[in-house]
Amino acid sequence: MREFSSNLAQKLNDFIDYKHTLGIKYETSRVYLLELDQYNLEHSNGDSLTKEIVEGWVLQHSEKSESQDRSFLPPIREFGRYLHSIGDRNAYILDDRFSIQHYHAEVYLMTSEESTAFFKECDSYVLRTNYLGRPYVYPTLYRFLYCCGVRCAEARKLKCSDVHLDDGYVDILDTKSHRDRRLYISAELSTYLEKYDEAICRCFPDREYFFPGGRGGIRSPSAVSSNFRSIWISAGLKRDGRVKPRAYDFRHHFACANIIRWSEEGRDVHAMLPYLMRYMGHASLESTYYYIHLIPDYFPQYFALTASAEDLIPEVEDYEV
Repeated sequence: MREFSSNLAQKLNDFIDYKHTLGIKYETSRVYLLELDQYNLEHSNGDSLTKEIVEGWVLQHSEKSESQDRSFLPPIREFGRYLHSIGDRNAYILDDRFSIQHYHAEVYLMTSEESTAFFKECDSYVLRTNYLGRPYVYPTLYRFLYCCGVRCAEARKLKCSDVHLDDGYVDILDTKSHRDRRLYISAELSTYLEKYDEAICRCFPDREYFFPGGRGGIRSPSAVSSNFRSIWISAGLKRDGRVKPRAYDFRHHFACANIIRWSEEGRDVHAMLPYLMRYMGHASLESTYYYIHLIPDYFPQYFALTASAEDLIPEVEDYEV
């Protein structure tokens, strides 16, 4: 069993022992505490539970998944409370700012140059590790996200039976927001997906999911996120304390790129937004207006549009956008 190794190790062991005396196995929570311990070791390696260490680790962990699950927060908060109870009044207790109702991942609008560099690197990056199907799945999955603006979970859960390339559409079913929809795709994308399907069928002839995982089943959310991050960094693209692009940002790019294109073509953007809303599976038009709010620096008609829609630009939850 992996052991704690930072200067917080003894306190963490005492905390785990305390939980065990209460009859609590605390196995999953121990995994989160091990990650916190490793983060402490790699940073200040202090012997006190500080705000900087706790919040730094929480932010790092939050990036690993687009899931709204925040089960990793309670053990960290309980550890701080435990230290308080034994007299360590300087130990930091995580507050409620990171609970799901307050958590919003930062949106990153990638440029066309960045997306081009990403896909170029992606096509070579996937060849560096010899896993069955890997050279085909990731380049196609990320291009599907880029071209269709679907949520990452929708792409992962897309079944072969819901892909109709001969007719040029895919069905997005059983979504979290319960808004099934049919997405018509371009002839170019259909052709690309047909070639992918032929290749991946040779790897997994009886697969259920269109973008299968390494063993032919559903691909994990962490794999989609971690590989995106690795490819982005390998391409030499900026990623630091403020800039943290995610695979989910392809969805934001899709929405904003369409709005900008309509503006440049002189179309009535307000009239087009209901179509974008239905294509992206938003619950309401207000959620689609969020993207107008995102791109004032890129969108020449921003002020004219928002003047008539000021009350329609909301704060929206991550699952909506």
